[in-house]
Amino acid sequence: MASVKPTLHTHGVWSRLTALAQRHKRAHVAVPYFGTGASKLLPLKKGSTLVLRFDRAAVMSGQVNPKEVLRLIRGEVEVHACANLHAKVFVFGDTAIVGSANVSSYSANALIEACVELKARRFAANCRGFVESLAGDKVGLEFAKTMVQLYRPPIINSHHRIGQQTSRRAVPRHSSL
Repeated sequence: MASVKPTLHTHGVWSRLTALAQRHKRAHVAVPYFGTGASKLLPLKKGSTLVLRFDRAAVMSGQVNPKEVLRLIRGEVEVHACANLHAKVFVFGDTAIVGSANVSSYSANALIEACVELKARRFAANCRGFVESLAGDKVGLEFAKTMVQLYRPPIINSHHRIGQQTSRRAVPRHSSL
């Protein structure tokens, strides 16, 4: 059996995830936060499955934008809620990516993320099984609509709101210790 070499994505996490989502018919994704602009960053297609946090706390803190979730539901993506989700797992065919990235413009533009990509049938099947095992509470269109009124844009600090365009290549920021 040929060895499979994983790829570490750091600065190119979102260009890779977006490209895979555009190229594949279906995806299986477990990611807690789906912020403003998420449906463009991760353009999931009809028949895909997304598991995310979709509770009042996630919406009111701005970490999940219900309008983005509505776009997916209207596009016939199956959306499920899992209140204690923290994993970030993306499966596209025989390719799985596991790492730190939530689906948000803040993740794409300001944070330093790291994800490992592995193209291996068995590993992708295991990851897909994991995502499917989380798919309990299905999010319906009417429920998603009721969550829109609860949404508040997140505030990172007094100088930066999530969604604000920043450098495409985040640099480490260190404390004043």
